[in-house]
Amino acid sequence: MTLKLESKVAVVTGGATGIGEAIARRFAAEGATVVIWDLDGIGAARLGEELGGSGLACDVASRASVTEATATTIRRHDRIEVLVNNAGVAIAGPSETFSDDQWDTSIAIMQTGVFLCSQIVGRHMLERRSGSIVNISSINAWAAFPMRLAYCAAKAAVVAMTEVLAIEWADRGIRVNAVAPGVTRTALVQKGIDEGVIDVEAYRARTPMHRFGEPDEIARAVLYLANDLDGSFVTGTTLRVDGGWSAQGWIVRDR
Repeated sequence: MTLKLESKVAVVTGGATGIGEAIARRFAAEGATVVIWDLDGIGAARLGEELGGSGLACDVASRASVTEATATTIRRHDRIEVLVNNAGVAIAGPSETFSDDQWDTSIAIMQTGVFLCSQIVGRHMLERRSGSIVNISSINAWAAFPMRLAYCAAKAAVVAMTEVLAIEWADRGIRVNAVAPGVTRTALVQKGIDEGVIDVEAYRARTPMHRFGEPDEIARAVLYLANDLDGSFVTGTTLRVDGGWSAQGWIVRDR
């Protein structure tokens, strides 16, 4: 059996938990040496070691932190061939009372973080004239949810950045794509349920497949775009993995 990421060194940001952890596990199963960057450096190191790779603390919103993480990863593993920009936060609240700090944190991690990691790791990839970047966007790039102004804005920006980087770097050996998950069963979603922001039955009814996605289903889509066997001619694309949410223009109230 051919492993799709055999001998590849792959960085997954925000990879200690949730969708990021699922991506890291799926990549490791396909032969990658996985390096996890996460604010939780202990969790990142623990999971990285479990998967046969490594992990380190990294604040994707900080240029200094991303620069250091990149240098450390290259020193340990010689190269970075795949980057998954997954780190994110889910801060919700009424737009009229949303604080500057909440806005700044959301944009810093999910928009500026994608820029910094793509630029700094991308420079290394451009020197090698080879690499694949997969950004994690969301159906909220197109589907507006109430009390999600910063989240929707950041995820829409990720789609735009994906397309710009893809066309800039296409003839220099770098593919840049994105995955836009629908509602997925993660700790962040559970937090929204606990806070009363997410109505489980309404979300299930709105999704044509009438269920939430599972983290590994998102990870498999990321794997398709990340590896050069399946995704060799794919760049500038955002793949929606949402159980049909985006295709449906009206709410199903009854199954």
